[in-house]
Amino acid sequence: MAETVNLPRDSTLRELVAVQKASIIASGNTAAIDRLYGSLVRAAKSVEEVNTLFVDWWNICWKEGVTTRNELCERWFGTVLDDNRVHGTKEPLFATSQSAIGEATDDSVGLVCTPSTEAAANRDDFAKLPQFWALEVAAEKNADGTHTIYAVEFIDSYDDVRRSKHLCWVLQKNTYTKEWDEGGYRYFKMRCHPSTGYETWPQGTDKNGTVYGYIANPKYAAGFDSDGLIGCGSGRPPINYSSHSDNVGLWRKRGAQYAGASGRLLKWQLAMIRLKYARKGNSGTIEGCTGYNYQYTAAAGESGVKRVLLTAAQAANLFVGSSVIIGDKGTGTSADRGVASMYKLAKNKRIASITDVTIGGTAYKAVNIETDTAFDTEAGVTYISTMPYWSGWNDTVQGYDGSRYSPTSGKEPGLIQRTEFQNGSYLILADEFMQWGKDADGNYTLDLYTCHDQSKVTTGSITTGSITADYTKQEGLTLTFAASEKDGWRYIEDTAVSKDKGVLWPAKVSTTAGSGTGVKAGFYVGLATSGVRASWRCCSLGNGGNASLAAAHSYIPPGTRPWNGSAGVADLSITPYIIYCTV
Repeated sequence: MAETVNLPRDSTLRELVAVQKASIIASGNTAAIDRLYGSLVRAAKSVEEVNTLFVDWWNICWKEGVTTRNELCERWFGTVLDDNRVHGTKEPLFATSQSAIGEATDDSVGLVCTPSTEAAANRDDFAKLPQFWALEVAAEKNADGTHTIYAVEFIDSYDDVRRSKHLCWVLQKNTYTKEWDEGGYRYFKMRCHPSTGYETWPQGTDKNGTVYGYIANPKYAAGFDSDGLIGCGSGRPPINYSSHSDNVGLWRKRGAQYAGASGRLLKWQLAMIRLKYARKGNSGTIEGCTGYNYQYTAAAGESGVKRVLLTAAQAANLFVGSSVIIGDKGTGTSADRGVASMYKLAKNKRIASITDVTIGGTAYKAVNIETDTAFDTEAGVTYISTMPYWSGWNDTVQGYDGSRYSPTSGKEPGLIQRTEFQNGSYLILADEFMQWGKDADGNYTLDLYTCHDQSKVTTGSITTGSITADYTKQEGLTLTFAASEKDGWRYIEDTAVSKDKGVLWPAKVSTTAGSGTGVKAGFYVGLATSGVRASWRCCSLGNGGNASLAAAHSYIPPGTRPWNGSAGVADLSITPYIIYCTV
């Protein structure tokens, strides 16, 4: 029992709190310390204050050689971060209203959230709350289903967290959620404590059935580490020109417990958009890279350079730090970025700077490239083309959500709850497949299959056009199209309430919905009587109104490798089945 402290009558409340705090800390009682800091977090006025409390608590609790980063992260998220609030959103189903705008419910009413930029830390009333506070870590999955945290934000350096040999994830409290339709509306609610019908996030449970106090989602898209292994960290080029099958093979070199991106990431990211902005989709709020599709020929030729000369008007459309390829059409006639000659001079290289240069009395803009290899350019022949972004574009954003310069421009990746999304390429999911077929009436059918045990995601069976028994068909999610329909883009009216809580899938797609209605997301229908398709999601840098977290393409086989699809990273758990903690 803590010793009773008698204070003079003229002591201030602040002094009383300080003495009580010191007494609790001195007691060494971990439960009491966690309760103390839980109350301080709930009373915090800003996310910066919570960050400071976290560091203070960590330093008090850390015992060198005794405690581990895993242990303290579990205590902080599972015990310290706790409150009784319920956060929710209510959105009209498409049949009720075509509007993409919903409304906040419960304890979310009155909270304000505005996406931030590099220049401005805009208001985010959610970031300091126990259900939304987030922490970056460097960690690895282990083959037995556990994981090891090697570096923690605010405690270790950002180089250790974001740029080490380990994968970078963002931790957030493993809360309880419930989603349902009622009276023409979709409801989604999140809380800290169990309640009837509420379930924890699937990425918060490992394959052993252990439910963690936190969930861990990848901060970035995949890229190659310095050792040549696929990984997740800041400052890495995207792994594009790569198929579903290629990506699984790359992850297998890192370990049998890895396969690639999970649909659970997209489901969670869209849920955060819904809760914080009361929108059915992210498009128009935090757009992501959907309109950064530029290809220019050199305005003047040069020899032995590391730049391309453009006009001022052309260069004004490009961002320093964004990625490009440089080449020409070669012997063909196509300027498609997938043609090898189009990237023969530079492939996925960043723009180092854009400077003024005058040659022969003519003013140009020199687009200088980060490359070790000089090349020759030819006016009207050499192409420079924009490409998907390297990871870490939004590291300088002063908030949990937004984009470096403009969240709504469509020219750069988005950020939600500190995770980057829509880098200008389709995200190829490892744990999902689509399969085309026909029903008894001759209609086209599209089914979704999932396999959340990354160690069982394979490529061998795919080449034969079959899906192994390790994949589960998602009942009730089949999309049906009349035999008379044609290939093309449809739009998602509503997302489905799936039995698999890690699935983001349309309830219905149609030509009635559009890029500004419903979920504000496209779904490409590539009709076929049979065949397995990789799950290509989000769209790429030129898809405009089709693109969104919920968007999908149903045309691309698992072994196909266009330039605009890239590898992703799984969440930290490797759940083989959907295991929920339900009350």
